Amino acid sequence: MKIAIRSVVFHIICIIIFALLYSSFSNDFDSLDNHLYKESNKNKEKRSFIDFLLLSTTIQAGVGISEFFPSSFYTKNLLIIQQLIMISTHVFTLYFFTL
Repeated sequence: MKIAIRSVVFHIICIIIFALLYSSFSNDFDSLDNHLYKESNKNKEKRSFIDFLLLSTTIQAGVGISEFFPSSFYTKNLLIIQQLIMISTHVFTLYFFTL
């Protein structure tokens, strides 16, 4: 049972950390609506922390569906890092927490 609780806590910490990182790079995300309708970048809506928390949760859950996506080199790499952490979560939780 301790491993399950530690795993959940690990996921929640990852979600919060990446949501904070995404919100600090908020200008480097593009909206699907802006991309489809060719709206200018001047009309970018201000995203709240809850939007980045949603993005981080969907990436950590393996769903990956969101209405906005990374548009710069750094934010794309940040998303890749979170996806790699999500993929290797079983190794982290089962190996490191059972030591």
